[in-house]
Amino acid sequence: MTGGTISEGRGDGPRTGPGPAGTRGSSPFTEKWVRSMYRLLERLSSGGAPNLLGIENGYLNYGYWEPGCTDHDAACVALAERLGEAAGITAGDRVLDVGFGFGEQDFHWLRTREPKEIVGLNITPGQVDAARRRTRELDLDDRLDLRVGSATSLPFEDGSFDRVVALESSAHFNTRQVFFREAFRVLRPGGVLATTDPLPREAPGGKGGLVLRLDEVRRRRIIPDANWYPRSVYAARLAEAGFVDVDVRDVTDRTIAANAVFARAHCARLLRDPRYRSFQPRNTIRYHLRQVEARAAARDYVITSARKPGR
Repeated sequence: MTGGTISEGRGDGPRTGPGPAGTRGSSPFTEKWVRSMYRLLERLSSGGAPNLLGIENGYLNYGYWEPGCTDHDAACVALAERLGEAAGITAGDRVLDVGFGFGEQDFHWLRTREPKEIVGLNITPGQVDAARRRTRELDLDDRLDLRVGSATSLPFEDGSFDRVVALESSAHFNTRQVFFREAFRVLRPGGVLATTDPLPREAPGGKGGLVLRLDEVRRRRIIPDANWYPRSVYAARLAEAGFVDVDVRDVTDRTIAANAVFARAHCARLLRDPRYRSFQPRNTIRYHLRQVEARAAARDYVITSARKPGR
């Protein structure tokens, strides 16, 4: 998910404050590739291709792998729970979820943390439509408001939310720094921004092999260079946006690294599956594993929280 222009959804009054009103929320190039990436994932998950990620629910993230966890679905739920903890979502809160995917974390938080309302923005219309259908099926329309919209030009009044969250999505926003400023604007004094994100290592070793170099080409299509900085810079950028009590916590071992361990076992199972004996699916599975392992060697992963001053 990435920032874009508002194209539908219930209105929430005119924009006010210092946000970038009247500017385009996202690079067309990045926006196009992000949408294409998620459409491809949707086709692969429904078209008989190998389930490379090992995910059956609607999450699309690395997961948070507690000791002994061997199930990607459970790890995805755990990551959502960790983000909810970092944000401090509690009963009565009004929450903004930016880049919500299929909304799985929102359904989870409504059930377990009971906020008053969650409003979601997402640049991918197909995901928004699917999440809205499920919202209606679960009779949650009065508590969950899902819209196609921009991470970098939030259509809300100043001080509208108690929490702003982005689950493995803000890396795609063009730029994340504009999103930080917008999140600061729409938070009430004392409100919290919380994110999870993959980042480049502080000091990556070597130039990497061919798989990593090819992955870097892909990364630049869906993650702006302006967002591709290490943990120490991430904390500084939050402070520059005005936040205090900034916490950027390294959870690489429980996310990207643990996901690679799972991927090795999962891909081995897929390669033993008689449905994937032909060259193309086997080659796809093997390349996917090499890509996952290359990322695990070159990337960190963080869970962050930061507070807007005041009460």
